[in-house]
Amino acid sequence: MSLIDARMPALQTSGRDHQGLDGPSCTAADDNNSGHGWRIVTVSGFDLTAAIREVLHDVGMQHETLVRCHVQAAPPYATELLRMEGLNGTPLTRDTVKQLWHRAPYVIPLRLVRYGPASSSPEILDVAAIGTRGSQEEYLGRVEQIFARLVEDAIAGTNRGQAELSVDTLRSTSQRSHRPAAIDYMIARWHMRLFSELWSVGLTTTPIINILSAGATGAVQWQPADHRNSYLADPFPLAGTDQLLCEEMPLHGGVGRVVALSPDASGVWRTSSIVLDTNQHHSYPCTVKDGERTLFLPEATNRGGTTLYELARDETPKPICAVALGRRLADPTLFKHDNRYWIACTDVDIGTHDNLCFLYADQPEGPWQPHRCTPVKIDICGARPAGSVFRIGAALFRPGQDCARTYGAAVLIHRIETLTPDTFRESVVARLDPDPDGPFPHGLHTLSVDSERVWVDGKRFVFDAAGLRRKAMRKLGQFVGREKPAS
Repeated sequence: MSLIDARMPALQTSGRDHQGLDGPSCTAADDNNSGHGWRIVTVSGFDLTAAIREVLHDVGMQHETLVRCHVQAAPPYATELLRMEGLNGTPLTRDTVKQLWHRAPYVIPLRLVRYGPASSSPEILDVAAIGTRGSQEEYLGRVEQIFARLVEDAIAGTNRGQAELSVDTLRSTSQRSHRPAAIDYMIARWHMRLFSELWSVGLTTTPIINILSAGATGAVQWQPADHRNSYLADPFPLAGTDQLLCEEMPLHGGVGRVVALSPDASGVWRTSSIVLDTNQHHSYPCTVKDGERTLFLPEATNRGGTTLYELARDETPKPICAVALGRRLADPTLFKHDNRYWIACTDVDIGTHDNLCFLYADQPEGPWQPHRCTPVKIDICGARPAGSVFRIGAALFRPGQDCARTYGAAVLIHRIETLTPDTFRESVVARLDPDPDGPFPHGLHTLSVDSERVWVDGKRFVFDAAGLRRKAMRKLGQFVGREKPAS
C-alpha cells in the first residue's frame, strides 16, 4: 500500500480531501546518485503541505532518496527535478490550478515530468486527469494528494509512464464555460439538494461492433421499473439463462440489493427473484461463466466486503473467497485474460471515481495480488469500470465511466492493448453519451454485452421533494447537535 493511502485519515484531519489517482504502462525512474550513494530529488510546481512533505520524506528514506521541495525550481536545475506540468509543458502552481476550479468541462489533465541534473529535456513519468468539482478546498487537496502520489510512485519506480488519458482534450477545450466558478459551485450544490438520480436498465439489439464504430448505442428499449419506491441499475446478463442481474436501490433510504429480471410473455423484463439481500449494500452484480460454474462478484464497498461467489440458479450464492480484505472496491469487474483471472475496480480509499486498479490470480480461490502499478490509471474521465470486459475476435475491450461533469455521465470504451501483472496500456475507441432526447438523458454508466444484445443503464435527474425534506432534517439535526445546552 502507498504511504499516501496508508496515512489518509491523518491527512484528512488537516481539512483537505486526500484520495488518489493513476495512468497506464509502468516505467522505472533512473537513479541520480549523490556522492554518498543517495539519490537527491527536488520536487517543484504545486506547493505541498507539511503533512504531505513528511510522507514524501518517509518514502524517500525507504528508497535512499533525499526529497527536497522547492516550489519555483525550474530546469535546468542542479539536481534531478520532478515537476507537475500541464500537458503542454507549462508548470502548474496552486494559483494556476485554482483558476480551473469548478470550470467546465470539470477536468484538469496534468503530467509529472523528470528533468535530469542540469538538463532541460523532459521525461514524462506519469499523466493524470483530475476532476475540478466540489468545494475549492476539496479540489486543491485532491490535486495535492494526486501530485504527491505520482511523486511517490516515481521515487519507488512504479510510475506509469506516458499513457493515453480517457479525457478528450480537444473536446474538453471546446466545452469550456466562462461562468464564474463560485456561481457554478453554488448552482451545483442547489442541484444536489433539489434533485435526485433515477436510473433504469435497457437493451439494444445494435451489434456491439456497430456501437463502437458509430459511437452510439442506437435505439434502447428501456424496461419499466417501480420508480415510486426504487430504481434498477448495473445490468449484467446471467450467461446461459434468460435472466438479467441488476442492482435494485430504494429511493427513500436503505441499501441496494441484487435482483434477477426475466422476460414475461409480452417480452417485458420484470423482477423474478432476489439474488443477494443482506444488511450490507450490494450492487454491480458482475458474472462470468467459468466452465461448468458461474462466478459472481457483486460490489460491497464496506472494507474487506468484496466476496467472490459461485452462483447456481435458484440457490443462495456460495462464497468462494474474500478478494481484498483491507480494501474497499467499487464496481469490481471479473474477467479472464492470458490464463489468469483479473478484477478491474476502483479503490475507494484512493479515490471515489478517478482510479483504475487491477487484481489477478491463477484461480478464482486466490490468492489475489495487486498489479505492480496500483493504481494503473488516474483519470476522472474513464478510469472507473462501467460494465463487463468483452472480446471482439482477439481484441479485449473495457468500458469506463466519465464522472467529470456528473457521476456516470457517459461510457468510454477502451481497447486493452497490454495487461500483465507489471504493465498496462489501453486506448479509447468510442465514447457513448446518453440520448439527450431520450427518457434518461443525464447519464450512462454501465454497458454489458450479451451475444447479440447489449444492456445499458441510464440516468435522469428528478425533483425530489421528499429527499429535500430528509436533507433539511439531517442538516437541522446536525445544527441542533452542535448547540451547547444552556448553563
